[in-house]
Amino acid sequence: ASAETAAPPRPAPRPFVPAIPPEQLKLTEDLPGQTALETKEAPWRIAGEVLRTYIICESADGCVWLIDKHAAHERINFDRMCSAKTPPMRQTLLQPAAVQLEREDAALLLENLGLMEQAGFACEDFGDGAVLVREVPSDIDAGDAAAVLEEFAGQLRAGRSLEERRESLLHTMACKAAIKGGWKTSPRELERVAQAVM
Repeated sequence: ASAETAAPPRPAPRPFVPAIPPEQLKLTEDLPGQTALETKEAPWRIAGEVLRTYIICESADGCVWLIDKHAAHERINFDRMCSAKTPPMRQTLLQPAAVQLEREDAALLLENLGLMEQAGFACEDFGDGAVLVREVPSDIDAGDAAAVLEEFAGQLRAGRSLEERRESLLHTMACKAAIKGGWKTSPRELERVAQAVM
């Protein structure tokens, strides 16, 4: 006679444990000279991440949200850059980078050096369609400087207004500085992104 094997027990469902954003922590005075920490439950929590691209959030009442972490972080960066009251921090490159472009694109960038200066770039004409980059905004990885200039030059060909050109440059910078889909991201960083958009 064949022995029947019992199916392994199914794991119990995980209890709902909400995240507690720092801004929802408040101090209360219980006794003179004594401070107690009171917590208020957040209405949602991070349930996980899928494809290293989407943050999964769930609420206690069963609603589920998917947040594209790159798009959300790009928007956070863009809003921060637009509202900044002071010039961005800069990083001086140990070795200036010569970015080779089409002559027309190089000329467009050189015509907009003032705008690029305001955004944290220090560039100059290097001749023969090349632009020499000496400083980049601290938000931008030095290795992304060429890609930012190339993309911005492409947008300049549309002949936009000064404000539209500024927004285009900030959009490009925000995108390059954002978390990328497919990257491994720490739980703390995922929570920061989710809190900003939830």
